[in-house]
Amino acid sequence: MISFLLATTAAIATPDPGCHFETVAAGSWKIGQWVDKSNWLTIENQRVSLQAAEVFMPLLRLQPAPGSEVLRAAPRLLDIERIDVTDPLDGRKRDVGFLLDSRIFADGLLVLHNGRILVERYRNGLHAEEPRLLLQATRPLLALLGVISIDQGKLAADKSVSRFIPTLHGQVGLRKLSIQRLLQAEERHTWSADELEQWRKEGGWTSHQPEKGIRSWLSQPGRWDKPLVDRDTPTWAGNPNDDLLAWVLAESNATPLASLFCEQLWIRSRPEHPILWLTDPLGIELAEGLGLSLRDFGRLGLLLLEARTNRNRSKIPRWFIETLTASSGIRSPELTGLPKGSEQRYGFIHLGGKPNRVAIVGSHGTSLYVDFDHRLVVALYATYPPPGTPALLAMLEQFWKIIDKAIIAPGKR
Repeated sequence: MISFLLATTAAIATPDPGCHFETVAAGSWKIGQWVDKSNWLTIENQRVSLQAAEVFMPLLRLQPAPGSEVLRAAPRLLDIERIDVTDPLDGRKRDVGFLLDSRIFADGLLVLHNGRILVERYRNGLHAEEPRLLLQATRPLLALLGVISIDQGKLAADKSVSRFIPTLHGQVGLRKLSIQRLLQAEERHTWSADELEQWRKEGGWTSHQPEKGIRSWLSQPGRWDKPLVDRDTPTWAGNPNDDLLAWVLAESNATPLASLFCEQLWIRSRPEHPILWLTDPLGIELAEGLGLSLRDFGRLGLLLLEARTNRNRSKIPRWFIETLTASSGIRSPELTGLPKGSEQRYGFIHLGGKPNRVAIVGSHGTSLYVDFDHRLVVALYATYPPPGTPALLAMLEQFWKIIDKAIIAPGKR
């Protein structure tokens, strides 16, 4: 009996064999003559650098498991290139191809309906099998892992963040920051430009040799002794609170962040291509470090759909999906460029107008749109220059409407 119990305990504690990551050292820190460690994340270089992250940063990489499921094409593909659309910027009639290439700066597009591919489109050197960094679009996925951790009893929503990270017990500024407030991100600390620059450096984003690594920087005495301010609009740029959340997730689950993501979400989606997670020089996963192929990014939308229709197969709590899709209150803050009633929830954006629509939107247009009523997923990789402008949001909303209309009334497109 004792042997049986020990074997059972060992089986429970053993990580999923399909979640074994390999460690990959950083490369030469340079692409061509002009792209190097100092400028690889500037928007003009991201079309080259985001799918070559291993050149600049150490990372963890997971190869797809044997038997991975290939997304299949629908019996009839959707030709969207020449569909007429009103350009949100000047009100003129354009076609969708122009909107994607010259307005949204789309590098990759995937449209899934009922789990089948309707549209797949790549531009500007992006290839189907290449993982690309999500950067700030990773943040909602961290919040989702936090919600799952609460549902499984690993975290308590009303408890202080410092309760779950022993190293931070002495940080007075964190005692009033609950797990719920950290997940919802409706407030943010006031970080100076110098602090943000140092945070990036210690993560290894901009420096070959950080002094001590990301967690050492986060745990410096007095680091969190700063006020929390209300956030009226989405925060398009990353900040140290994101890496704080990543640390909480790893610590509370006693599992490295990349493995936690794989075990709770990824292994169930049966991905086609490798995934990667960037780390600091000490091997600690960074909050903005997730990289996925476009197809596998779209699979995350399918996981959200499944969570609503088949609660027994999903680890995502159904209440969380209902929270994302529930109608907004009368006094919800306005997100300029999106329909009235749109608001940010746990890093996701609840979209107003038509019901039951949510999206993940990154700084430069990389986005994941999910229409639960029509089982529609739109995954987009983009490099729109200004971060999070009303014009970008308006163009994304216009594009989502076009796809919705084409699905609902295919004979009229």
